[in-house]
Amino acid sequence: MRRDEIDALVVTRRQDVQYLTGFQSRGQNLPIGCVIAEGSQPHLILSDTLQAAAVGEPIIGTFHSFNTDASEDWFRAHGNAFWDEALHVLNEIGWAKGMIGLQHEWLSVREFEKIKTSLPEAGFRDFSQSLWKLRHIKDPAEIDAIRQAVNVAEIGVRTALEIVAPGKSEDEASLEIEAAMRGAGGQQRGIQAAVLSGTHARFPLSQPGPDRIRKEDFVVLDITVSHSGYFAEVARTIHLGTPSSRQRALYESVLNAIKTAEKVMKPEVSLEDVAAQVLKKSGRGIPHGTFVQPLGSSIGLDLHEPPYISPESQYSLREGMTFTLHPTGYLPEAGSAKVADVVLVTHDGVEDLGTLARETM
Repeated sequence: MRRDEIDALVVTRRQDVQYLTGFQSRGQNLPIGCVIAEGSQPHLILSDTLQAAAVGEPIIGTFHSFNTDASEDWFRAHGNAFWDEALHVLNEIGWAKGMIGLQHEWLSVREFEKIKTSLPEAGFRDFSQSLWKLRHIKDPAEIDAIRQAVNVAEIGVRTALEIVAPGKSEDEASLEIEAAMRGAGGQQRGIQAAVLSGTHARFPLSQPGPDRIRKEDFVVLDITVSHSGYFAEVARTIHLGTPSSRQRALYESVLNAIKTAEKVMKPEVSLEDVAAQVLKKSGRGIPHGTFVQPLGSSIGLDLHEPPYISPESQYSLREGMTFTLHPTGYLPEAGSAKVADVVLVTHDGVEDLGTLARETM
């Protein structure tokens, strides 16, 4: 904030509020935020409903609550009641005329107009990218939460290897896997099992559908789990029959991609260079453009966070970063193949936070 010449910061994105205060909101549609200023604890602003749920939790900050009218449109924006309380806090701490940092990516035009009108002598600056940079490196508690999520995700993959069969629908198999992960301690909000057959996995964040699984198709088992709000993604590709030569070539390329990434990733190496080496060493024998971009991304309170592993990335690796490596390959005649694991950047390379074998064919 000193570097960016910001006097007070108003945070309105739920994941960033958790990062800065420790408060994990379980009401995803309820407005929440915090005000950060030097010399005081965070001022956590939340509805009276959420405040009642927060009593007794280990939270850094002081509470400021507001009443939310059920008719108020706070599903897309934070609403007038929230902003009235946030503006009250800024006045109370003496920064109503200061430079205010905002998250422009998570602010509606209507909200911004209200803030500017209410604080005519204040200045405003976007702090979104700086908050992402703060979250790049994970502390030991964050890494432990991600490890716990990986453990549950691997239970999901093992369950999938047992129950996925020809003739079963993607939906049916996915629901069975999710039930197993909830029984193992996965959180409701973060659990998703996506059983994707044929070409479905080539689309980022694809959802399972009613399609029946065929023994001649690739089947991607893409599992995501959260623990204490922190995510993990583990994915494997299986074939229920005999893979064609083209399918096997695609699958080997995806396996080589994640292995290459692990070999070249270490502190100070640029993500642009990681992507270039992966594409160079793994793309032999398959057409250009086979790999879906990005090849991986940072992971934490969001499933996919910046920075991303792609040829356009401007960031370099640092110790303490966590990534989900998720190379995905697609060929029309072969289908889609994907392997995903979570790794931690260490002082001399990366550590795989999982234990599951990648060879499934």
